[in-house]
Amino acid sequence: MMRPWFGPRRYGWGLTPISWQGWVVTAAYVAAVFALAITLSTTQPWIFWTLLVAATVAYFIVAFLTRRV
Repeated sequence: MMRPWFGPRRYGWGLTPISWQGWVVTAAYVAAVFALAITLSTTQPWIFWTLLVAATVAYFIVAFLTRRV
């Protein structure tokens, strides 16, 4: 069995990274959002929002599939 990457938060609801793989996925998500904001947010807002939603959904799916149950 695979070691979980994300676990439940201590306070509130949601998931938080608990392994180095979870932190890498989180850092990649933050870097992707930052890159999208710099390159597309003012010139092509529809593409920016579409890619932002896609990246967020992908992040949530990875977090959900690799969580501690």
